[in-house]
Amino acid sequence: MCVSAVVNGSTVEYVLQSTGSQTLGWMAMGFGSQMANSPMVIMWSNSDGSVTLSQRSAPAEVMPTVVSSPPRVATSVPSLNSATGSNPKFGYSIPANSDTTQSIIWAFGTTNPGSSATDATLEQHSESGTLSLDLTKALSSGSSATNPANSGSNSSGSSSTPLLPFQKLVIAHAVLLGIAFLILLPLGALLARWLRTFSRHWFKCHWIIQFFITGPLIVAGLGLGIGAVSESGAPHLDDDHKKWGIVIFVLYLLQCSLGGIIHFVKPRPKIDFATGTPVGEKRPPQNYGHAVLGLLVIALSFYQVRTGYHEEWQKTTGRGAVPNGVNIAWIVWVVLLPILYFAGVSLLPRQYKQERSAQTGAGVPLKPLPHPAFQTRDLGNNGPSTAALAPEKNEHHKTSERYHDDERGSIVDGGDPDSDEVGLTPVGRRNRRDSSRSSRTHTRSVSKVPSFSSARSKTRRPGSATSGAGQVEMRERGLPRAALPPSIHKTTS
Repeated sequence: MCVSAVVNGSTVEYVLQSTGSQTLGWMAMGFGSQMANSPMVIMWSNSDGSVTLSQRSAPAEVMPTVVSSPPRVATSVPSLNSATGSNPKFGYSIPANSDTTQSIIWAFGTTNPGSSATDATLEQHSESGTLSLDLTKALSSGSSATNPANSGSNSSGSSSTPLLPFQKLVIAHAVLLGIAFLILLPLGALLARWLRTFSRHWFKCHWIIQFFITGPLIVAGLGLGIGAVSESGAPHLDDDHKKWGIVIFVLYLLQCSLGGIIHFVKPRPKIDFATGTPVGEKRPPQNYGHAVLGLLVIALSFYQVRTGYHEEWQKTTGRGAVPNGVNIAWIVWVVLLPILYFAGVSLLPRQYKQERSAQTGAGVPLKPLPHPAFQTRDLGNNGPSTAALAPEKNEHHKTSERYHDDERGSIVDGGDPDSDEVGLTPVGRRNRRDSSRSSRTHTRSVSKVPSFSSARSKTRRPGSATSGAGQVEMRERGLPRAALPPSIHKTTS
């Protein structure tokens, strides 16, 4: 859109002309640098060939309304009007003021009001901008006041106005919900699909992302969208984008609630009374419903984001289309995300096997449970010791070379558990030093479990060939000492 002005004595003639890049609906200009409280002149053609001139004003970035007594009355000039051709134009005259440099705003709409009434409803403009016209400058020989689109002269101005308050809210709304719907929600879904068979912490990470981080962003983004609509003066829920936004928000809350119910409200496991073992059950239907609903919310979110930047942005703000890179990024992500998710479906057999193992107690758990066992042994003629040894090697557990000091309650590094060089407690070391003295009575604690048939003790009479002061041999295997029944004291001499 182009604007020209010609000063004729006490009046100024303005011509608004389309560049032909878009279909003409209406054209407007206002006297000032912003939309709020600027006197405006809006013109459009009618089906009968007439042209409507409407003088309006607006308190903010909303649809302007008719002003019955404008500060300067504008009059349409039929000789300057032409609604046909590739560059339609409208012209009017208005009393001049004392300004030598006129700041104006302009707007171009592609939808005709469809009525010749001056108070007809206007659709949001598709283009807008600001200009500054020098009213003291003489027309150059190559310029045309009646056809500014074909004139070689340029005025100082901008094809885009600074962001208005409601437009800033729209941008913030788009950024927050774009992050929430396009990044965080898919990330939480991928994490649950891939990580659940490898780490028991998958659910904690899943709900932190989907609820604790994404939830506040969605609520804030929704609030900014409602605020932007209220700030612009546009009606609420008047198009599909706004309506679907509410629907998706409700589905998101339902999805979070269903996830909480599945995790915290679990059915009581069934027991096989013949064997006394749990019976494996199928996954309940709400688990599948949670997965399907989550995918539905993400799919609708992708659609919602696209309608937001592809349609709603231009319709609401009147600015041009977003950069093409935004659309390219959306297409790449909408293709890549399903590939990543359904690749994780290959882990379903592993997941089902782990779930059956958790129900019946069979199979290999997600992470091997600790199964320590301790054993105590005698150190020969050097006296008894209370050193507890780690379990022997087996096919599931490696022998630990760390020993538990029962009296100090600490872990002591040692070597081979079958060696006499095993770490001793202070009592054991003292007994070794005093072995040359007369026979003493030692009291030691031995954890005795009746079910351990391998636990035994042997005492030889003094004076025999292999006798030793207080020689006791005992071996225990099975549970950690902390998990055994109360100790039974046994005295040897």
